[in-house]
Amino acid sequence: MKILHLCSAYILNNLYKELFEAIDSLGIEQDIYIPIKTNINFKEKDKSKFKNADFFYSKIFTDFDRILFFKKINKIKKDIERNFFNKVNIIHAHTLFAMGGVALKLKNEKNINYIVAVRNTDINIFFRYLFHLKKIGIDIMKNASKVVFLSPAYRDFVLEKIIPSSLNREIKAKSIIIPNGIDPFFLKNKFYRNNWNRETKKVSLLYVGNLTKNKNIETTIKVFQKLSAIGYQAKLDIVGSGEEEKRLQLIVKNQKDIKMHGRIDKKEDLLKIYKNSDIFIMPSINETFGLVYLEAMSQGLPIIYTKGQGVDGFFSKGEVGYSVNPLDVDEITDKIVKIIDNYQNISDSCYRLVDNFSWNIIAKEYQSIYSKLEHNVN
Repeated sequence: MKILHLCSAYILNNLYKELFEAIDSLGIEQDIYIPIKTNINFKEKDKSKFKNADFFYSKIFTDFDRILFFKKINKIKKDIERNFFNKVNIIHAHTLFAMGGVALKLKNEKNINYIVAVRNTDINIFFRYLFHLKKIGIDIMKNASKVVFLSPAYRDFVLEKIIPSSLNREIKAKSIIIPNGIDPFFLKNKFYRNNWNRETKKVSLLYVGNLTKNKNIETTIKVFQKLSAIGYQAKLDIVGSGEEEKRLQLIVKNQKDIKMHGRIDKKEDLLKIYKNSDIFIMPSINETFGLVYLEAMSQGLPIIYTKGQGVDGFFSKGEVGYSVNPLDVDEITDKIVKIIDNYQNISDSCYRLVDNFSWNIIAKEYQSIYSKLEHNVN
């Protein structure tokens, strides 16, 4: 069995490398096609880490491809046929636009089944603003063998808001939820908390991520202030950088119990901050998945996350924390108090359930899908 991966975002996000490594460890042959704009060649570096995979970097993208969507699809399809197409059993497109469009064309001409992932950019850029591409996006899902969503929230949104009612049942039947996996470093360094003192009024909140308006950090600061006002000795650590950094620094400059750390790239240093905190809070306005929630869970941190976004739908209410209205300071504060009242049980669940997001487990889910498609089993 050989899988052709179409992955234009490979060099931008390490999670694809981790997925392909886990699939490689199962002995599955992979051709990984990566269209790029630069002359950089990563092939030798990648080859040393894989036993059953070949990487093909093709300098095929231009600045005009961002607007000439159908021309881009045709160009990539011809490039694959000309250079990299060899005994492929299944195509795995890692985005709906445009890799899914390439997969659809290859299926129509070569009769090869494909699965396609629907990601944040597909939903919040292509479907939201590029209305002329809506039909092709729906056609890609309609003709796919499986449609992969990162979370129940994003599946439900697409089915309710994008898919026409006449196709809803058909596309829902082929939709599956497969999340992103957590960096193996955090699973290897899990931290179990067994010394929580529920009588204490001290609580240390943590945010890790980009400092953007979408991450809603100003609301998190207001929650910190509310906790302080109702008698908690609250502390807030903010890790990250971004467009909102200077404005947030002005907001917190007189708050002695709020510390902005800037961006931290070293995992060992990030681990220390997770271990020294009590609750992870990230009530984003929009969130595709949010791997930092899993990183926090690996360190036994209960999480505050957004209703209908990110990891919402993977856990039952109060199991690893709570989903919240991201703009409701009172609700978020109340949910943090509920976590404090049941801290040890929730922390234990975080420590245990984060293992479900291992790349090895996720790779086996894909292996099962590939195997069924190879033998034409639904």
